Amino acid sequence: MTSERKRKNTSTRRAMLANEIAQAIRLRAFRPGEWLRQIDLEERFEATRFDVRSALDELAVRKTIEHVPNRGYRVAEVDLKTYEEILAARIILEKATADGIVARIDAAAIARLDGLAAQFSAAVLTGSRTEQSEINRAFHQFMYSFCGNAVLEEMIWALRDRGRGSQITVWSSHELLQKSDREHYEMMAALKARDAGRLAALIATHIVKGAPVGPAPVEPG
Repeated sequence: MTSERKRKNTSTRRAMLANEIAQAIRLRAFRPGEWLRQIDLEERFEATRFDVRSALDELAVRKTIEHVPNRGYRVAEVDLKTYEEILAARIILEKATADGIVARIDAAAIARLDGLAAQFSAAVLTGSRTEQSEINRAFHQFMYSFCGNAVLEEMIWALRDRGRGSQITVWSSHELLQKSDREHYEMMAALKARDAGRLAALIATHIVKGAPVGPAPVEPG
């Protein structure tokens, strides 16, 4: 194996492990402010010490976690002001995907999105919060994959994961969950109509319902 291939394989392993740890943080397996013990992560994710350390360094760059010199790594804690700034940045970035998505998405992909929206509707009725969160993420991840800008996608998901360090409750009521469900179908209608402006407006509405003044319920988008 060439040195170039080794570097690529190492980079791939690091990114995959970083995403797995980020997913665990997103699902609240690790809470904001919680210290991450490398030996526990090695066992949990069946990874080497080197890969775990590399993944933690990657997550620290993303600001999903923070590195405290001489102490280790802990899940980042996000205060209300920072969380509101994350939401504002998300609105700018995620609205920017609309034109590219409308230009590139095809009928087969729209049908797949319809299926994900239906899965989310079913999860709203009978699924766990973990299932709802993962299907919601799959819906948006697939939709944004058509924006045509891989760097923009990376920035969006880094911000979304960083926002998980806040104490703000996601979907604090069933009404908010149902509203998020309805908005998925409104986005689908905008896509089918090839209306990028409408899609961008819906994305912004989906991210935040009004400007929270305190720890108000905010949907994940």
